Amino acid sequence: MNFVKSLNIDFKALLPYLVAIGLFLIMSVIYVHPILGGKQLLQPDIVKFQGMAKEISDFREVTGQEALWTNSMFGGMPAFQISVIWKYNIANFFHNVMTLWLPRPADMIFLYFAGFFLFLILLKVNPWVALIGALAFAFSSYHFIIIQAGHNSKAVAIAYMAPVLASVIYTFRGKLLAGGILFAIFMGLQVFSNHYQITYYLGIMVFFYGIFELYRHIKEKQLARFFKGIAVLFGGLIIALGINIGSLWSTFTFAEESMRGGSEITIGDREPTEGLSMDYITQWSYGLGETFSLLIPNVKGGATGALGNNPVAMEEVEPAFRAFVSQQNHYWGEQPFTSGPVYVGAIVLFLFFLGVFYVKGPLKWGLLLSTILAIMLSWGYNFPSFTAFFIEYIPLYDSFRAVTMILVIAELAIPTIAVLFLHQMVLNPGLLKWNSREFLAALALTAGLALVFYLMPKTFFSFTSQPEADFFAGQIAQNPQAEAQIRDFLTNLENARIAIFQADAIRSFLFIVAAAGAVLLFATKKIKVFAFLLILGALITFDMWPVNKRYLNEGHFQPRRNVVTPFRPTEANLQILQDRDLHFRVFNTAVNTFNESSTSWFHRSIGGYHGAKLQRFQDIIDFHLTGEQINMNVLNMLNTKYFIVPGENQQPQARLNPDAMGNAWFVADLRMVENADEEIMALNDFNPDSTAIVDRRFSTYVEGFTLESDTLATIQLMEYAPNRLRYQYQTATQQIAVFSEIFYPHDWKVTLNGEPAENFRVNHILRAMVIPAGSGEIIFEFRPASYFTGSRIAWFFSALILVLSAAYLWFHYKKHRNKSENQVGDI
Repeated sequence: MNFVKSLNIDFKALLPYLVAIGLFLIMSVIYVHPILGGKQLLQPDIVKFQGMAKEISDFREVTGQEALWTNSMFGGMPAFQISVIWKYNIANFFHNVMTLWLPRPADMIFLYFAGFFLFLILLKVNPWVALIGALAFAFSSYHFIIIQAGHNSKAVAIAYMAPVLASVIYTFRGKLLAGGILFAIFMGLQVFSNHYQITYYLGIMVFFYGIFELYRHIKEKQLARFFKGIAVLFGGLIIALGINIGSLWSTFTFAEESMRGGSEITIGDREPTEGLSMDYITQWSYGLGETFSLLIPNVKGGATGALGNNPVAMEEVEPAFRAFVSQQNHYWGEQPFTSGPVYVGAIVLFLFFLGVFYVKGPLKWGLLLSTILAIMLSWGYNFPSFTAFFIEYIPLYDSFRAVTMILVIAELAIPTIAVLFLHQMVLNPGLLKWNSREFLAALALTAGLALVFYLMPKTFFSFTSQPEADFFAGQIAQNPQAEAQIRDFLTNLENARIAIFQADAIRSFLFIVAAAGAVLLFATKKIKVFAFLLILGALITFDMWPVNKRYLNEGHFQPRRNVVTPFRPTEANLQILQDRDLHFRVFNTAVNTFNESSTSWFHRSIGGYHGAKLQRFQDIIDFHLTGEQINMNVLNMLNTKYFIVPGENQQPQARLNPDAMGNAWFVADLRMVENADEEIMALNDFNPDSTAIVDRRFSTYVEGFTLESDTLATIQLMEYAPNRLRYQYQTATQQIAVFSEIFYPHDWKVTLNGEPAENFRVNHILRAMVIPAGSGEIIFEFRPASYFTGSRIAWFFSALILVLSAAYLWFHYKKHRNKSENQVGDI
């Protein structure tokens, strides 16, 4: 008790913070209340992750070590972007503190609340207003859509955007030491989340804010102060990168070899690339009209699904057409498919426009311009010249796909500007007049627009997607006699979709009008501030919570056993699992081979699921493992011992491939080629049993080498682990051994009878090495310096941030205590 008194804690001042944390905790758990009954959220992408990571997690469970490499998919690849635990990274602990060790997915929802609340508190926003702001930010629909989909790293990265930005602002406002420490912690957490695309977008926001902050400092002749802030933030960045050095180093190394690094192949209309192609980057692009989903969630129908699941829409369809219309897509936007819209809240958008008019300062302008940029870039191929400019000239922009994701900038900026306005209004209720141009403009741009859309939907929108319009136009051209019937069908389809659109348009209109009424009541002093904030918070929650329930609800939770063990073995899987060979691969054609992970759950797969597979393996897929002609030579050299094929009654069947080459073999001939194009094409016409294809860049490994036949020579895999392979060999003559393992130019260490040796690439993706006459053993070990050296560096920086944080808290406590003692003495 004496200690508490010595701290001189003002519990009344703490009340809004305690209420906020309690409310965030309660709402987070209530939203996902099935977890209280033992259920877990079934997330499609996490199910795929579980398949990808099965070999890695099994190895970790058995050995207590990290595999760092896995052969469970695409023949083999590093595990850095799949599942690696960096145990010396203090960010693990900080993240658990920020989420209160809550179960998933309550932890991510709580982090949305807590991160934005902290952001606003550091901006000196009234804590009760900050609580409302946290609701406005957290309940943005995309935040819940990605949780349901299983984009957990993305959700965590988004949640840490606001605290990182807050620490930057805090630093520029003169709190150098505290701001620098907070920046180091939260930037470390941002990088720890391991979603660099979100981090990149955060960088855009910081860049725009920094420009206006620089202008302010120049105007106030405080340029030295600005650069002090930059220096402190740079130091914080070094610490943040230091605690995450292992994952960053690994990712940087891996990126060069992945699809993000581009391809050398120039065959046909291909050109050498150093990043992703524009088509790949913009495959998911927001339509211009779809941008109104910020105001009206179902402006394009919401999520992909069957119209028949919406009884309100089906009431608008004539009975004769209901069976056909019910099978059509609920979503009619321009993306291939979608899990839902980016809805920031009608009320929040109304307050945002008020903030645009009333809020001043560099933060407002930085956020506003970055929002406009984000919206324009989200259009992707619908604004091709602008998008192409960024892909061509803006560093690293061509490393990321799905341009719609950049709307996370708007999802952070819009509620921030809205809350900054709300804070100003609470401080000065007379700020706003009901007949002011600003108020009327904000009302017209939101409620007015929603009402106009409701009254005249067909004036502004088409209710068929472009692919649908093209398809039905083709049907009419092929069968003119059916035109009248097709037109009637399209009218009924349109009526159903208009009903969906109008329901959300009028919904947004009513919520905005209600919020505007509350704003006017407070501005004219008809209600007190507490009642005003309570009403506004309730309206925001009642607006956004039900929209989120469309995309993440009780139906997405399953019994724990279904989530922990998401795949059930087929008879084909069980048959293959009887094979006790140490290491072989499976090619599953009964599924979408290169976009699934169920095979990886049970076997080492030729296929798999990953957004950044090795580019060389993607080349193999493109040229030899898709289409009508599957190259059996390639599958044989990849030691594809089993095929899983569709069988009767849709039951997959396992088929043994007797021509699989095994784990390693000696070749009798080398074929030298000039470049990657010749190398990939040479695989069409060669016998992997006797010939190895060598790119001339590796010619030094075989210079002066003479192949001598030894029909009795043997080489055999004796021990297998994902990151360690041990072979025994015996040969009377010098040989070239080919290993059915994916060549990765970094971090694989090979020894020959205990002495360091070298391996080189053959057949575009495999390993090979020169074997001397005699007998002995060959060991391949994956020993990335990024992990082992990186862990030691991360330990150092983790200790540093702990010491700095503890020192700051101690000195802050001593200063506060001395101040309290001096005040008592004065009395």
